Amino acid sequence: MEQQLSSRWTFFYKFILPVLTTGGMCFGTWWTWRNPGSDRVHAPDGMAADHVWLLMLAATAAVAAIVWWTSAPLKRVVLSDDELVVSNYLTEIRVPLTSIEKISGPSRTNPKRYTVTLLEPTDYGRRITFLPPMVWSFNPWAEAEEVAELRGAWAEAQARNRG
Repeated sequence: MEQQLSSRWTFFYKFILPVLTTGGMCFGTWWTWRNPGSDRVHAPDGMAADHVWLLMLAATAAVAAIVWWTSAPLKRVVLSDDELVVSNYLTEIRVPLTSIEKISGPSRTNPKRYTVTLLEPTDYGRRITFLPPMVWSFNPWAEAEEVAELRGAWAEAQARNRG
């Protein structure tokens, strides 16, 4: 039996969001560079209006780095019997549950991310990061049912491996 552990929004967060945010900020930077004398460009005190584009460029670089850093490692994860099926949307690997060292998360990002650390490196390295489906709760530590399923399946696999 297969169970999707990652959110259906993973593709959006991995591919669409970085392009939209980076593209939008690049457009804003280009626009301020092309229109330095416009009344829509407001420079901070002490800065010439024709240099605002440099400030926009720095902000674009910072936002792009944060978005790409949090989005690029995301994977689609499916629990299939005693293994994880992990995909980056181009290639797919299978990882036995007994190869998991730990499951950590949630991260402090929004949406919350979880990381599965493996005992041995795979084609994706030792860490697999995924977004579980979002939990709508007033409890900030609420965990998605899918993460609980993964933790339970991992515990069962470890018990069978020991016994």
